[in-house]
Amino acid sequence: MISMLLRTFPFLVPFTLALRNMSTRRWRTLLTATGIILGVAVVLAIQITNESTLDSIRQVFDRAAGKANLLVVPGSQVQQGMEDYLLDEARASSDVEIAAPSVRVNTVLMREASSFQLNFSITGLASGSMLQLFGVDPALDPDVRVYEIAAGRMPETDRYEVILPQKYAGDQGLEIGDDLVILSSQGSARLEIVGLLAEDGVALLNDGVVAFAPLEVVQDLFERQGRLDEIALKVNSAAGSSPRLLEAIKNSVAESLGSEAQVIYPAARGQLVPQMLSTYQQGLSFFSLIAVFVGAFLIYNTFSMTVVERTREIGMLRAIGMGRFQVIRLVLAEAGMLSIAGSLLGLGVGLVMARGLMALMGAVVSGEQNILTIPAIGVVQSLLVGVGVTFAAALLPAVKAARISPLEALRVRVHSGDKVHSWVWISGLALIFLGWMAIYLLRWREEILFFVGTSAVLAILLGATLTVPLIVAALEGFTRPVANFIYNNEGSIGSSNVRRSVGRTTLTVASLMVALTMVIGIGSLAYSFEQDINAWIDTALGGDLYVRAPIPMRESFGRQLANVPGVAAVTPARYVTVRLSSSAHPGDLAREEPLFFNAIDPETYRQVGDIEFASGQGDPEENWTSLANGDGVFISTTVADRYHLRRGDRLVVLTHRGEHAFTVIAEIVDFTGQGGVVMGTYDDLHRWFADRGVDRYTIKIAPGHTVEQVAGEVEARFGDQRHVNTQTTEVFKGKIRALMVQSFRLFDVLNLIGVVIGALGVINTLTMNVLERQREIGGLRSLGMTRGQVLRMILAESLAMGVIGGVYGLGFGYVIAHILIKGMNLMNGYELVYLFTASPFLIGILIAIFVSQVAALYPARGAASVNIVEAIKHE
Repeated sequence: MISMLLRTFPFLVPFTLALRNMSTRRWRTLLTATGIILGVAVVLAIQITNESTLDSIRQVFDRAAGKANLLVVPGSQVQQGMEDYLLDEARASSDVEIAAPSVRVNTVLMREASSFQLNFSITGLASGSMLQLFGVDPALDPDVRVYEIAAGRMPETDRYEVILPQKYAGDQGLEIGDDLVILSSQGSARLEIVGLLAEDGVALLNDGVVAFAPLEVVQDLFERQGRLDEIALKVNSAAGSSPRLLEAIKNSVAESLGSEAQVIYPAARGQLVPQMLSTYQQGLSFFSLIAVFVGAFLIYNTFSMTVVERTREIGMLRAIGMGRFQVIRLVLAEAGMLSIAGSLLGLGVGLVMARGLMALMGAVVSGEQNILTIPAIGVVQSLLVGVGVTFAAALLPAVKAARISPLEALRVRVHSGDKVHSWVWISGLALIFLGWMAIYLLRWREEILFFVGTSAVLAILLGATLTVPLIVAALEGFTRPVANFIYNNEGSIGSSNVRRSVGRTTLTVASLMVALTMVIGIGSLAYSFEQDINAWIDTALGGDLYVRAPIPMRESFGRQLANVPGVAAVTPARYVTVRLSSSAHPGDLAREEPLFFNAIDPETYRQVGDIEFASGQGDPEENWTSLANGDGVFISTTVADRYHLRRGDRLVVLTHRGEHAFTVIAEIVDFTGQGGVVMGTYDDLHRWFADRGVDRYTIKIAPGHTVEQVAGEVEARFGDQRHVNTQTTEVFKGKIRALMVQSFRLFDVLNLIGVVIGALGVINTLTMNVLERQREIGGLRSLGMTRGQVLRMILAESLAMGVIGGVYGLGFGYVIAHILIKGMNLMNGYELVYLFTASPFLIGILIAIFVSQVAALYPARGAASVNIVEAIKHE
């Protein structure tokens, strides 16, 4: 039946032979499939994690925006909002059917007022840290936003009523008819709960820690009379369905409102967080490529092994008439079936892996990652990676198999340890040079910076791989005494074996080297980043104690704090969100990405802490004097890099009084809000932004007093009266450091996958070596070598490969660490400096030794169990 089928469909012959080979060599088939599965799974898992995270964020804003076509938001000061007369201007457009105004304030429940603590994510203040209270028009807002009422009704205009998510009410033990008691600018305020929202639409905002009350009520409670934070516009259906007409209406409304407001699409509101996450997600994508890069070595080694093992079989097939192209088809048929099966299984593993990565990502960015988005392009790319990399890795062994002559194949012994040509390592050196030049000598546009950087790193890693043959001979001499010391004379024999199959050893060493390089590179980057953040924390976040309140504190409160026993100095800080002039600073960033204006009192600030100036910023004393004189700002290195600003340039900001050009006095190191910080004085805050208040007081403790004593005294005096709470700077610094450690945990997971793939490569190579040396091992056994000695010989060979890969990995890990820091600086405007730490290097050495020895146990046991008679008869 099968023979008839093959005669009828001869193109199935290669697949039949490939299936027979795969079933005969199940273990190797499993190894290869595992490499493909892991490579595909990592690529898909990263894509799913990135897309799901972004979709979770976007969906909240999309569902909340509902039927709104356009949003009117403040053009300059986000905190202060915009004048309410703009509502009439927006409604004046004949195409606007509904214009629904709203305000948004942060508050807390009264019972939590004295104990609340802020939580942070890598994008800033974590969602759900405070209760977001929206003031809306109950009659209009349901027409522009999604309100899914589970019970009760919407609040009535001018009534002190509120509607909130059912889940949040349940968590707080509240139900319809109860009072929601919150902290307002006037003290305690009571709002009757008249409705509960299902977990959809607006109830998803701020992780569900949200409430909605009548506009006038919220304005009255929080002294926001005459101010609006947002106007949601719904246009007529004809314009709403036409992007061209909608764009025309957007421009028309924007022109009528002037500079005090800007008109945006609802989708733009959900883009800010994704923009802040982009660098982090690019890092994840980069490491998924590294996993595929290492996996390619494993696949290549496996098919090389298949060709070696089937040399006689291929020779016989060639002898009875099989052509070279048919031999290539035979090998590629096996590659095709393995790649398709491995890729499909990889998709399933990728889905499972994505769940774990999303959980880690959720801990970093805050907020629940409820949406699992499987991007079609991601699935296609993953399949292409699995199939493409497998075919590419199998092509060279396939061509090599086609070149086998029948006479050569039918000889008793065949070796695969062919000499590596000089052009291989010469090409490697050239790739390393080109990669180095692309990173350090050439300048690239921002749009292609990530692509060029990734390509350059991969070129350097590939170049390092191709130069491995140069160091195998030199380092093998170094590893032989080590192997001899651990495994006695068998160690010397095993160590010398790495030079007998240089090509195969090269790939195994390279896979280990790349995995260790990334472990060391990421470890060193994390350490350097941590030290830089620690330096910023210790300098800029000085003092001993923070005093905060759920709503901004009065500036006069600082004098009362200064009179508390044990307080040596106290300084205020206020953060307001501002926008740059898009005419003075062209580009999308100026319009879409707001900055934080950090107002300080220079005199008292320096009594409590200091600022870390970037290099080349002149005399610090002169900088401080210039700042105190006003009309000047310190800008973070990130802002300087993003907007191409330098000392002495002008930063044009949209203020309460129109555009104003601040002089850039100096660049500073600041990681607040991912570095988008402009630091000025309280005088400029009052003058240009018409804003007052304090978000945080920082206290320096006088000698002879403890932080606990002063904190207790502050809370005893003002806790109930002003609802303030205290936090030691050490606790706050600990939270920042913990967040940073958490953010690097995802990269550690991907590094681990790279190490696993490297270990599979060791197993593959040693199994191949044992198979090829069956006759030799049998001869050694016949001369008296015991099973234990054979075991030690194979372990010594693996140790040699591990040491060579480890040493090379240490060197290139050092290089890659510098490159990663360079990339971080270029993409974020940081001024990170490489700082050596032994920890990742020691971990790398331990991994190299541990992986090489554990991975060698299976092939070593196989070699030790070789039957002497059968081995001597082998081939």
